[in-house]
Amino acid sequence: MTLRELFQNYKQDLPETEIKGITQNSKEAGQGYVFFAIKGHTVDGHDFIDTVISRGAAAIVTEQELEKTFSVPVIKVKDMNAALADIACRFYGNPADRLNVIGITGTKGKTSISYLMESILFAANRKPAVFGTINYRLNGELISKAPNTTPEALVLEKMTRQVADSGCSDLVMEVSSHSLELKRVQGINFNTAVFTNLQRDHLDFHTTFDNYFAAKRKLFENLISPSNTKPKRAAIINIDDPYGQKLADFLKNKVKILTYSLTRPADFLAKDIVTSLNGVTFKVNGEPAKINLLGEHNVYNALAAIAVADKMGIHIKTAIKGLAALKGVPGRMQRIDLGQNFYVFVDFAYTNEALIRAYDAVAPFKKGRIITVFGCGGQRDTTKRPLMGATAARNSDMVYITKDNPRKEDSNRIFADILGGMAGFDNFKIIPSRAEAIDLAISEAKENDIVIIAGKGHEEYQILPSGTIHFSDREEAEKGIKKYVHSL
Repeated sequence: MTLRELFQNYKQDLPETEIKGITQNSKEAGQGYVFFAIKGHTVDGHDFIDTVISRGAAAIVTEQELEKTFSVPVIKVKDMNAALADIACRFYGNPADRLNVIGITGTKGKTSISYLMESILFAANRKPAVFGTINYRLNGELISKAPNTTPEALVLEKMTRQVADSGCSDLVMEVSSHSLELKRVQGINFNTAVFTNLQRDHLDFHTTFDNYFAAKRKLFENLISPSNTKPKRAAIINIDDPYGQKLADFLKNKVKILTYSLTRPADFLAKDIVTSLNGVTFKVNGEPAKINLLGEHNVYNALAAIAVADKMGIHIKTAIKGLAALKGVPGRMQRIDLGQNFYVFVDFAYTNEALIRAYDAVAPFKKGRIITVFGCGGQRDTTKRPLMGATAARNSDMVYITKDNPRKEDSNRIFADILGGMAGFDNFKIIPSRAEAIDLAISEAKENDIVIIAGKGHEEYQILPSGTIHFSDREEAEKGIKKYVHSL
């Protein structure tokens, strides 16, 4: 593809230079590449323009007026995010058009639904790919770990092309509100979109709930856009959530809607729910089902996956078989079981609502104490910190407050915010080192106690003021169990 063909919709006379690649990473920009110069939070791509040109870059794309001229074309765009998505789609040949694309959005449940959906598709003898918070996978094989829930536009289109060229049938994608607002998925037409729920989160980015919901709604606006000509498009909506109801009203008579619920008439309704520390059994539309995930909230996730499968023509019995085949989701109430006589769960609960769900999942089976290890991320929404502190104190016998990903923020300030919600309680202690906090919680656990290590889940890193280090709650928990349970 030539530079002129690539930017044919942009009002600029460009040469017929053959383009070999597109990138926003100066280290990747080689001979025949288009380099998108982006000013980020810590690095400004404009500082590397001379370097990439010296390596043979064919053109530069920028939003800014540059102070000097260069030996290659400089393409000025009004909206860099839109340009990234547009050019990536064009360069990689709109690969999503060759796939059945399922987008999942909502505050909670996206990752679990993506794993459940993948398991159902395997049970139906299909070849799925999954792009999500934990990693990006193709037919069960790792493509890469996930720096973002939804990849940046250039990465997203490149991987989607890889998926389409592999003969894959379906792409299941977690679609974050950030990615929708930043136009990472612009140009991708979805066959199916799933709405899980809307809870307090990311208000540091969106500032208001209305803005947050508006960002989520963009996924469903794609379904009804004239540019989306995919057949049999459908929205899958949790109507027990008030924003789900609001979304269903918005989409009424515009696209097919399939609803799911635990409490009211819906296309997919769960009844006879029985929870345990080994999973949940329930009936959906009269059919018995089981998931190996904890908590009633995961029944919602299972219903969403069944609804998507139904829309695809997959029989409900096959879908239920797929649900049962999934053993667990990394970092989502993931049980760490080395044969000890107490329970340890690692969970990604980094919001108050998610923390409440974790307690709700284990509280009915409490025979000993509940010990919690948690912290809050730095440079993120501060309003949830006292709420989480109060929830942890009310639901635990002992709470160890520790670092999550403090980033550049002073951990003492984060701790103070958390303690703001713990007035009147004395069942807590601040242990700044997360490794020490986990070690202490495990060392104190006795028979039938439940230890919940919340906030980081599947993450294998910790972001400190000094930089990013390797850190895994699962690994630290296993280390503690082996250290203190002498019979293992």
